[in-house]
Amino acid sequence: MVVKIVGVQNLNFTNNSGEVIKGMNIFVAFKDENVEGLRTEKFFLKDGLNIPKDIKSNETIDICFNHKGKIEMINKA
Repeated sequence: MVVKIVGVQNLNFTNNSGEVIKGMNIFVAFKDENVEGLRTEKFFLKDGLNIPKDIKSNETIDICFNHKGKIEMINKA
């Protein structure tokens, strides 16, 4: 899925169950035939799965998902 990255939010907190959540949310925009303009989504990246370091806002990335719909790889497009 080719998308434009529009924001990144680093996360590191403890939830109500005492579990430490570490990773990042990425906010992206992409074309969707059912949306006039661009559709936006937020995706969570678990710790250890990062966007390439040279990617900046408004650049295009390619997100690869596994069969369960979870992100397993991100490349510069």
